[in-house]
Amino acid sequence: MEFFESPTIKVLGAALDISSARHTAISRNVANANTPGYKAVDMDFSETLKRSMAGAGAPRSVGVKATRPGHFGSRSHAATGAAGLSPVAVSSDPDGVSMRADGNSVDIDLEMAKMAENVILYNTVSHILASKFGMLRYVISEGRR
Repeated sequence: MEFFESPTIKVLGAALDISSARHTAISRNVANANTPGYKAVDMDFSETLKRSMAGAGAPRSVGVKATRPGHFGSRSHAATGAAGLSPVAVSSDPDGVSMRADGNSVDIDLEMAKMAENVILYNTVSHILASKFGMLRYVISEGRR
């Protein structure tokens, strides 16, 4: 098995792609905070990663596995196509009830918290991926520096 075809590298790469796409969605929400009628959207990271991995031929279950029906609960979300990832979109305003009179559902504080969470996730995944490549570099150089 090639290093770049390993399931770990595939999952980490997909996680970076999804986190980047989620960052774009959150940035759009922030940019449209004052646009009348704009509805905030987000992505369900774990569900999008599962769908991405199922399509890429990687293991279908990523993360924890339910041992009985309803163990972790289930949420159904509408799928939308963005960045070729087929992300699972989650509306921040599922009932269409807006907090503002102009119909905009963007809560800037919530969006900034999501952005911070996503940045931490992206940095963590990129550090793990960098350490994987660091191990490969170490093996290639036969441990000499």
